[in-house]
Amino acid sequence: MNDQMLLIFPILIFIIFAAGAKIFYGGSINTEAWSVGQAKTMQVFAALMIILHHTVQIITNYTRIDKGLITRWNSFGILFTSIFFFFSGFGLFKGCKEKENYLNGFLFHRLSKVLIPFMITNIIYLITIGPTRITKLRHVFTSIFGFTLMNTNAWFIINIVILYIAFYIFFRHSRSENAAIIKLTVFTIIFVGISLLLGHDKSAVRGHWFMGEWWYNTTLIFILGIIVAKCEVQLKVFASKLYPAKLIFFAVLLTGSYFLSEYLTQHFGYYAEWEGHPGYKEKLISLLGQTLLCIVFILFLLLINIKVRFGNPVNRYLGKMSYEIYLIHDIFRRLLPAGPDGTMPDMEYIALTYLFSLICAWLLYMIDRFILRIIAAKHQKKSDAH
Repeated sequence: MNDQMLLIFPILIFIIFAAGAKIFYGGSINTEAWSVGQAKTMQVFAALMIILHHTVQIITNYTRIDKGLITRWNSFGILFTSIFFFFSGFGLFKGCKEKENYLNGFLFHRLSKVLIPFMITNIIYLITIGPTRITKLRHVFTSIFGFTLMNTNAWFIINIVILYIAFYIFFRHSRSENAAIIKLTVFTIIFVGISLLLGHDKSAVRGHWFMGEWWYNTTLIFILGIIVAKCEVQLKVFASKLYPAKLIFFAVLLTGSYFLSEYLTQHFGYYAEWEGHPGYKEKLISLLGQTLLCIVFILFLLLINIKVRFGNPVNRYLGKMSYEIYLIHDIFRRLLPAGPDGTMPDMEYIALTYLFSLICAWLLYMIDRFILRIIAAKHQKKSDAH
């Protein structure tokens, strides 16, 4: 019974996500579908679900302990991470397409928004978690600048920075839009392939780049975001026709994709590594299954958004600091005494992780805004001087 009570957390997240939503009936559609506002709402949903995913990993010891239905959240992390990758790619392409001189100052504005909270949280993690993991002085400096990650969830920031830079290079210097997309797709596939070949990080620091399946098993969804943005008008017209049939079809397809992905990761997986057997085939099979699942999940979510407009004051406010929520929560996931060897009850552990994460994310957001305003003002002065 206590384990079933844990389902209150995903239920509350769904309530926060869906509160105030407007459903469009008949031939009418949500004209704000896939917009920036809708994207931020879905990213809040994703950030809150990622916290649940990570805390469930702790209390179930990565599925070794059955906690009932909530145990399934061990597998759901890729779905919520794919939301961030999708809307990153989608937003970049739309901005480049619709805003004049979008690429002017692109790297400064984009990178500063993700690297400032990244650097601040690196210092926080170094202070709180570093003493138990750092054995060499050089790792203090590599951890501050993010070359090794105390916060292993910060892999997303490394990936997205690399993809931002690649996007800028290819869209700035390609002869056509299609050529830029092809180059970026090839680059991303190579990027994923290299990460797959590197295997897992078995060092004491356990924070080296591109080592571990989480570094690459959702990255290709960034490209999906760009493709959907390019074909947005046609896809919305297609999605609105025979809508109920398409919704049922994708719901069934999503269910099938989930169980297929689970089967492949359980029977092949990313950890079939031993001396003389790096497990590349097993990793590739698992990656293909998870990529299919993430694609179907994103398309299903977009289809829902065609007829449902999400948004409420809580979502709009939290949407400003979804990156901060994502970056800060792992401190509390790791430091609170939960799990098989811990003393804290599961309900209390998850609730406190959310509480502390949201409070600290707000503080971090305020600090980030202050620093970004200073940097932006100095950048503007330099621009005016030239």
